[in-house]
Amino acid sequence: MLEVWLPLLSCMAVAATWYHVLRLRERAILHARRLCERHGLQLLDDSVALHRLRVNWRRGPWHAVREYRFDTSLGGHDRQTASITLVGDRIVGASLPRRDEFTDAPAPAIRVVHGMLPAQPEASGNVVPITRARRTLH
Repeated sequence: MLEVWLPLLSCMAVAATWYHVLRLRERAILHARRLCERHGLQLLDDSVALHRLRVNWRRGPWHAVREYRFDTSLGGHDRQTASITLVGDRIVGASLPRRDEFTDAPAPAIRVVHGMLPAQPEASGNVVPITRARRTLH
């Protein structure tokens, strides 16, 4: 009897945990979107990435402290990293780039490496160069 219920309960616990984590991520996306709207920024990729997860127990019961990172843009020609720190569903810290960190300079042209890529003119419009991001916990 235990051979049947134990795996079933284990699978249900994993599914419930997975669902809870997805709900927390959706709330973090909502907080990031509102923060960007309040400061006149664009939330790029409409997503956040869990950067740090730790436990805080200094004041009363233990709390999970989650730090999410996301990319923002001022005008669509740049990409800057921002972060929010959440305890439960409450924002306890936020880090946004300063206005002077955003540059309106166009993206650098594509370089030719060993003659394999032909030189291409810069694309016009709302193009943001992709840079290597920091490692996150996802």
